[in-house]
Amino acid sequence: MKNETEPDWLLEYRKEEKDNADRLSLEDKKIFLKYVERESELYFDDLQEKNNELDEFLYYDKDAFKDKLEIKNIKDLEEKPDEFYKFKDRDKIEALINSDFSKGVVITFKDDINIGKPLMIKQTVKSGRKLAKIILVIGKNSKLYINDEVDSYKNAYSGQNIDIILEEDSELNFMLLDKSKGRSITNLNLITKGKVNFISLLINENVSRNRLGMNMLEHSEVNIQQGLIGNNESYFDIESEVIHSEKNTNSNLNYKAVLDNSSKAVYKGVIRQEKHASNSYAYLSEHSLILDKNAKSISVPSLEIETNELKAYHSASSQPLDKDVLFYAMSRGLDRNNAVKMIATGFIESVFNNIENTELVDTLKNSIENKMMYLNS
Repeated sequence: MKNETEPDWLLEYRKEEKDNADRLSLEDKKIFLKYVERESELYFDDLQEKNNELDEFLYYDKDAFKDKLEIKNIKDLEEKPDEFYKFKDRDKIEALINSDFSKGVVITFKDDINIGKPLMIKQTVKSGRKLAKIILVIGKNSKLYINDEVDSYKNAYSGQNIDIILEEDSELNFMLLDKSKGRSITNLNLITKGKVNFISLLINENVSRNRLGMNMLEHSEVNIQQGLIGNNESYFDIESEVIHSEKNTNSNLNYKAVLDNSSKAVYKGVIRQEKHASNSYAYLSEHSLILDKNAKSISVPSLEIETNELKAYHSASSQPLDKDVLFYAMSRGLDRNNAVKMIATGFIESVFNNIENTELVDTLKNSIENKMMYLNS
């Protein structure tokens, strides 16, 4: 949303990003272009934007975070933040959000902080659209929890670009929970010198587009657990890319999806180990459970290896519901719907088995349980 009260640098930035959007395609890799579907629903021109103030989407314990972070509204900055130069648009949608966000903040955390309570980012859109740009800068030798929850109502649109810089010897635990009934888009880009534990659960009912890009510098570690549940005609377009830019890096990417009715998911998992990424380790796992013959899962794994001194592994599968397992569950007294729900719930919850935070696990399990309630009808 452009207005005359914004600084000149921001108006110029919006114009540059709009030009980038006109130049870029919906995919940053040509090989993925053939998988683009429901293209018209990825745009937001048909929805009137709704402006929301800063304090309506950031929530945190003021005492726990006192003197440990600084929040700046992007529209109030006299100069373009240095962090803007560290990230480059990956595709058209990301550039469009950058050109037209209504809410933007730079959140800077100090060094040497360890806070067990999460900073909450909540995007709730009841009508129209809400576009946000969020930059997080996390200092050295720190440990933080950030929970990002997205919920757009039917015929509403949520879009967010999140850029993160994580300094050395720090740990970031980031959870994305998207339970939108309308359309939603999340683009998350991260440069890390530390340890990242990223967890996402997508249980959208309409169209969801999710982009995750992680650039790993020396001695960094990335663990990614992604779960997805689709039913009716929900559609998911997901890409997760992990780039090993420097040596002594480790990544583990684990994705699982449950798809029912006429739902569809396209998952593009990319691991790239560049020529300077010697002594790196990468594992990519993609598995889907199909509950209905009309549901569809497309997995497009990609390993791009430019050095010999590394270890890289991959596994993938897409399977229907096992009739023997279903029969056994029903033989123990469950009706068919509850048997299917038990099997599917166990399948999707297994992706989160290694999470130590019990409160976070409970949040995810409750969300899964609520989503699977559709089988009761």
